[in-house]
Amino acid sequence: MGLIITSTHHFDILGPSKFKVPYFITIARYFELVACISLCIITFRLFKSNTDQSKKIIDYVVNWNILITALFFLIYILVKIGLLSIHNSIVIYDNNRLRGLYNEGGPFGLMLSFIFILTFFQQNTKERFFKQLFLFIVIAFFARSKAGILFTVVWIALFNFEILKNKLRILIFPIILGFLTGFYFLFINVSSMYVTELNRVKQSIKERPRDINLILGRVSGVYIVPNMIEENPILGIGLGNYPLLRNNAEYRTFFPKPPKEAIDIDAHGFGGIVDIIVEMGIVGFFSFMYIIYGVYYEIKSLNKGIILTLGFLLIYCFGVQIYFLYPWVLLAVVLAYKNNYIDEINN
Repeated sequence: MGLIITSTHHFDILGPSKFKVPYFITIARYFELVACISLCIITFRLFKSNTDQSKKIIDYVVNWNILITALFFLIYILVKIGLLSIHNSIVIYDNNRLRGLYNEGGPFGLMLSFIFILTFFQQNTKERFFKQLFLFIVIAFFARSKAGILFTVVWIALFNFEILKNKLRILIFPIILGFLTGFYFLFINVSSMYVTELNRVKQSIKERPRDINLILGRVSGVYIVPNMIEENPILGIGLGNYPLLRNNAEYRTFFPKPPKEAIDIDAHGFGGIVDIIVEMGIVGFFSFMYIIYGVYYEIKSLNKGIILTLGFLLIYCFGVQIYFLYPWVLLAVVLAYKNNYIDEINN
């Protein structure tokens, strides 16, 4: 289907890369999705067949990732005290943010959020707390990942929802009223800020027409993505086509053409759910949600069934690409623990 949709498009600007071209990129994305699902199935079968072994694997994954993150943190300290040049570090970039081996701190923080979730499957509660504290500090103050912070906070709130509900039952109606009031004022303020922000972006483009972060980043995506959805609501623009079609004049509107040397740089989408809607349309979105419902149906009998399902779904809502492998590992772990172990660690 993606190949058929691609044949209906004209691509205004293409880079020199032989890999980021129409049709080829669709096929590549398709195989990436197949790889994600295959890894999920393999992990699920491995964990389901040997629960004790799977606990050891989770400990191994969490502990090694924390050690590697601690190494990144050490490099950060060496850069800050001047013993290592930032230009010689592959884990820190210009504004002194940890990025691990990612392009920037945001995706790195989201990956650490995945490790944060895996710590909930570990049994040693004292060690678990210190691991979670360390990960959150790195996400919030060193990677400075806004999406990572929000995701971990939302996950903690969801995971402890029953406790919070019981303890705050008396305050539930004032909390709801406060939330609705805050949402109303937030909506009014955002609406009034929209025109101001639009003018600011237009001015920034005049001042920095070759700034890659501005014209290929999420700022431009805020304007480009709605245009794509409006023009292709049912089946989307085709799997993998966002970084190519975003350069078309009808989508980028007042944003300039990217510099020739930057055309092959991956343009930032919004990740997960938004990418599904853009590239696969309403049909793709409801197909994905049907899969999510199937997952929930399988584990709804568990004490934390809906929370665990939301954990997999939310990580995409906060910007993780649907093609990234690690969320599918989380899905496999969630599906494999269809026994009392989740109740055990919850208690």
